[in-house]
Amino acid sequence: MGQGASQEEADATGYRVLGVQPSSPASAVGLVSFFDFVVACDGIELRELDSTFIDKIKASEDVPLPCVVYNLKSRQTRDVSITPTRNWGGQGMLGVTIRFDTYYKADECLVRVLDVADGSPAAQAGLVAGADYLLGTAERVFSDADALLDECTLHLDAAVEVYVYNVDSDEVRVTVLVPTYTWGGDGCLGADVAHGYLHRLPTRCRGTNGVSIEPDRPVAPNARDATGASPPPPPPRRESS
Repeated sequence: MGQGASQEEADATGYRVLGVQPSSPASAVGLVSFFDFVVACDGIELRELDSTFIDKIKASEDVPLPCVVYNLKSRQTRDVSITPTRNWGGQGMLGVTIRFDTYYKADECLVRVLDVADGSPAAQAGLVAGADYLLGTAERVFSDADALLDECTLHLDAAVEVYVYNVDSDEVRVTVLVPTYTWGGDGCLGADVAHGYLHRLPTRCRGTNGVSIEPDRPVAPNARDATGASPPPPPPRRESS
């Protein structure tokens, strides 16, 4: 029994999608930050952290690369064909950063926002009580409320970018939090949060993969660019058609 569970966990791996840049090849095929995992490419399963995915991307420049993507919100896989290129106008050949990660029970790793105090850091960041779920940063997943508190403690009085899912808009966005105890209320965020069975994603949002709303700049600076290489030289200036 334990061996079966261990094998299931070992098989539930892939490259978590982070930082999808607008108008990029990754954006064109609808990749969703934090919820999407690239689990196979060109018929090869991506179950180990090695150079396979990066090598395939580099070898497929300007040629469609078939990939299999698992979405942990909808719990469905889908086929996408993404074309790596240096000529789309942004960073990397796909315009996305990635992190090798597990999706085993990953939809349980989030923190729900229950209440937001007026004038608090949470309010300044635009967090929405009852509808927003804090997913994590580019470096860590918020497995529970303690993980969120640890991250806030590490960034007291400093900005930290956090991935947030809103169940009403069905969007994943990047929000800048500035945790501080000097705002005049309780806690460093001024928000009541919860984790656990009663605070997981509701059934009504499971029918879609979600949508990424990304800032018009590269995000997740400490995650790995999907090419695994330095950005190419900028293309010649030209007007968009």
